[in-house]
Amino acid sequence: MLLFLGLLLCAAAIVLAVQVMLRPRTARQETLRRAKQYAGAGSSAGRPAPQERQSIVELVVPVLSRIALRVTPRVQREELQGRLAAAGLAPQLTAQQFLAAKTVLGIVAILCAFAVAGVSAHGFLLALLLAAGAAIGPDFVLRRVALSRAERISADLPEAIDQIVVSLEAGLSFDAAVSFYVRRGGSPLARELRIMLSEMRMGEGRSEALRRLAERVPSADMRNFVQMLLQSEGVGMSRAGILAALAADLRDRRQADAEERAHKAPVKMLFPLLIFIMPVMFVVILGPALQQATRLLGR
Repeated sequence: MLLFLGLLLCAAAIVLAVQVMLRPRTARQETLRRAKQYAGAGSSAGRPAPQERQSIVELVVPVLSRIALRVTPRVQREELQGRLAAAGLAPQLTAQQFLAAKTVLGIVAILCAFAVAGVSAHGFLLALLLAAGAAIGPDFVLRRVALSRAERISADLPEAIDQIVVSLEAGLSFDAAVSFYVRRGGSPLARELRIMLSEMRMGEGRSEALRRLAERVPSADMRNFVQMLLQSEGVGMSRAGILAALAADLRDRRQADAEERAHKAPVKMLFPLLIFIMPVMFVVILGPALQQATRLLGR
């Protein structure tokens, strides 16, 4: 019975995941349908608009997200939305959907534990361990994805600064230089700068948009980049020279970090050599000699 319930919940989770992935396409189709309705509103002005039925995702996701918030009260939706934005998943995945997925994963883990170990002390212990893993694992994976994305953005930052500096020296303004880089780039850094430009076009101040950029990208290099731009804007200094110096400083620090990792590599390689490679070499080298010595002693 528990196995059947586990399989049923797995199927429901798969259905929810498919609907979440197809949700942007469904939203576009719904937008086109509403636009057609508005276009023909003149001919059907007297008719009442039909009531729309909510989908399964819109009904189930809020309930599951409330369950996850009660289980983990320290997690706030705003903070979780910031983590999703740092990982680059904010357009495709909301905080509610992430919490709902955690809830479904925890339920499936508990049912699988009882199906494997039965309703016993071992089953309860395994269910507790799997439930803890389902509660901690997604947050850990999300944090690692955000850090990996921040490292990629930091790696692309010096080249982006160089292109912006060239555009500034050619006579473009800072916004036009960033827009020129965004149009030609497809990296995560270009997407973050595109979001910053969109916020500025919607009425946000440049300082506030830059601060939001530093909040979305958990990187020290990005914070230095934003802080330098804010200081140059407040003092009125030339951005081209400051950004060129920042790009050179970022390259020097990256080279120093690479040299430091290269110096640490022999120490990190020592333990795998001693544990895995040296015993095998001893067996290969001393094995035939010990075998011959055993034969001679036997004679």
